[in-house]
Amino acid sequence: MASIMFFTRIPVKWSYFSNKAPDLTNAAWTFPLIGFIIGFLSGGIGDWFISLGLSIFLSSVISITISVLLTGAFHEDGLADTSDGLGAGGSEKKINRIIHDSRLGTYGVVALVLGLLLRLGLIISLAEMGYSLISILSIGFASGKIAIIFSRNLFSHSKFAKTGTIVKKISNKNLIIAILIWIVPTLFILPLDGILLGIILMLSIIFVVGLKSKNALGGITGDILGAIAFLTELMFLFGNVIVISLIN
Repeated sequence: MASIMFFTRIPVKWSYFSNKAPDLTNAAWTFPLIGFIIGFLSGGIGDWFISLGLSIFLSSVISITISVLLTGAFHEDGLADTSDGLGAGGSEKKINRIIHDSRLGTYGVVALVLGLLLRLGLIISLAEMGYSLISILSIGFASGKIAIIFSRNLFSHSKFAKTGTIVKKISNKNLIIAILIWIVPTLFILPLDGILLGIILMLSIIFVVGLKSKNALGGITGDILGAIAFLTELMFLFGNVIVISLIN
């Protein structure tokens, strides 16, 4: 429930479940599960429209729109803010100020537009290869969520990271549980070669963005993790598109 409250706009009355404050660090094992839930809801609606005879393109746009409504554009906002800050460069304070500026700059607009276009293109490509929108979006969003956990364990948080926007380092037990939740369904749906290439591309994004953030801000922030989640989702799906295209 803590993860649902954090990652989605689904209303949750926390007092029904606990009288203690939500602990995202202990709940981190559920992150990929939340990705599957978001993908199931948004992809399911898209698949329904496809069954009614709507085009894959229009159904995919509808699915993406539903996912944005469900999440409140959570990771999309992180991508835009991170692109503005790291793109502009400068001192730590300047970059942090730009990242938290409510106005959107050129870097943020370009990154967001290109990111959404890539997401749409990847979804359509996989759908045309015979995959359902539920499976595509569920695995994509879950991949982004698992990347958050790895990023948090690999990089320390920045002094500019706000309390409540970033989890602490995840225990090995919770990390293993999260990996199993993510990898088991994925192995049943996507080819092993595609999964391996997707993981390589995901790790590349984690290291590139993580190191860039470390150099610019002394560590990662909530916005950085959001950007990593968005980009790793795209890279994992991209790796599978490449492999499946070669197989076919």
